[in-house]
Formats: sequence, structure tokens, C-alpha cells
Amino acid sequence: HRQQQQQQQQQQLKVSAVECDPIQLSIFSHRFMGIAEQMGRVLQRTSISVNIKERLDFSCALFGPDGSLVANAPHLPVHLGAMSEAVRFQVAYYGPAGEGREQGLQEGDVLLSNHPQLAGGSHLPDITVITPVFSGGCVVFFVASRGHHADIGGISPGSMPPSSRLLAEEGAAVVSFKLVRGGAFQEAGITQLLMAPGQLADQLPGCSGTRNLSDNLSDLKAQVAANTKGIQLVQELIAEHSLQVVQAYMRFIQANAEDAVREMLREFSLARGLPEVGTVTAADQLDDGSPIALAITIDRSGLQQ
Repeated sequence: HRQQQQQQQQQQLKVSAVECDPIQLSIFSHRFMGIAEQMGRVLQRTSISVNIKERLDFSCALFGPDGSLVANAPHLPVHLGAMSEAVRFQVAYYGPAGEGREQGLQEGDVLLSNHPQLAGGSHLPDITVITPVFSGGCVVFFVASRGHHADIGGISPGSMPPSSRLLAEEGAAVVSFKLVRGGAFQEAGITQLLMAPGQLADQLPGCSGTRNLSDNLSDLKAQVAANTKGIQLVQELIAEHSLQVVQAYMRFIQANAEDAVREMLREFSLARGLPEVGTVTAADQLDDGSPIALAITIDRSGLQQ
């Protein structure tokens, strides 16, 4: 880890020497987005479930070495924020202070996670597959794909029971698992995890392991294939422009996105006639009448560049 940190610090110094060109910024933005979109095409073609192949309930994205979002293809907007949190969790989990620090990350590893409370997941059927992209022995990017699996166990088919009171009733919950270790797909290990909810049948009547294991395994392999395509395209981009330039424009794109959001919030505040520090509110109700209230405070002085 120490050697990797030193290499990353040296790389950051090189990256900081690159100047932003607005034309190249647009080109790299489309190149990064193209990587995520092509990952999605591979996932759709190689999956077998209706959920992913036909209903297109999946998302593919590219992330920086710290887990920050670089490009998310326009698949499912609900996955946008949570996918970054999922990758950030794995970065910390296998980092110097994480529980997985002894294992670490090596080339040929692919991670799997779906836990919504601990690991940045959305709901349990959405399984995220994350692959580190290495260059010079260091992780320089991550690629990830999240797909909705039709069933991962629990007390009812579909793994989204409306009557559940415990997360365990909704199916298998995985914080972190190396789906591929050293290039080898861990079929026995993931099968055990997906069937684990069935062991709770005594405490949770009707609880079962996944009811369609073959589809789960096939779709997970498709997610691994999509990530592999993403790695190939990232490595081609690095070979074409150098790691220094690619990572520099990754940061330029993230900074540009931040500026755009700041400007949008400032314009929204002005359009609503808010004071320099103003609050907007909204409220709605669930079917049973339970209220959901939201308040957002915008400080225009904090949005100045």
C-alpha cells in the first residue's frame, strides 16, 4: 500500500502539470461517456434475464481511483449517486485502514456488493460488480456495472416483499465479495452467498435462497464481461494519450461538472427570488398518508468561484 501511495503521489504531480484545453475537454468527456455506453451494450448482449436484456434495468459507469464518478451512461438515473458510494466503500474497505486490507486488490480481481445500509447499495436485487483498472501496478480507474436481478432470495419471489420488516427478509445482502479472484470466477462462493437466506427459514418463515440461480450466475458473468470491456477501452485511451493526460482530463471533467451544478443552484436561487441564503421546501405523502418533507438551503455566497 505504501509503494502504491508513493506512485499515486508522483502521478498526481505529473497530472497537475497538464493544462486544460476546452476542445480536448469535450472530446475526453465523450470518450469517457462512450466507455460507459459500450459497457452497457456488452451487458445487454451477454445477459440472459428479462430484467437486464429486455427491461434494461442496469447502469454502467467509470470512476476515478478514489471512487468519484467520472462518467455514467444514461441508463437508470436512480443508480447515479449510489454507484459512486458503492465504489468509494470498496476503495476504503480494501484500503490501508479497511477490513479487507490484508487481501488488497490485485489485477484479475472483481468485486461484488449490494448491501444498501453498509456498502452504498440501492435495494438488494441491484447487484453492483466493480473492477479496478490497473496501470503500472496502481489502481488508476474503476469500472462498475449495476444490474437488477430478478430474485436473490427472501420471503417472496422477486426479493421485494412489501411486508418485510428486516433486510434479511429481502434476500442475500453482500457487503464485499471477490466475485473473481486472480482471474477465476468464484462460482461456489457466490452460490453459497445467494443461497444463504434459505438458512434463516426457521427464524423467518418462507425465507428462501435465490429461486433462479442459473440466471443470477449468467447475469453476473455478463456484468464481469461488461467491466472487462470497460477496462479494455480505458487502457486503449491511456495508450493513446498517456495516463498523465487521461487522469488530468478526468479531474477537469469533474471540476467542470461541479462548476455547472454550482451555477445551476445559483440561477435557481435567483429565479425563485431567494435571499443570499435562502431555503425552499416541498412536501408529499406516501399511500398511507405518511409525510415526506424536504428543505434545501442555498447559500449563493458559497457558490462563488
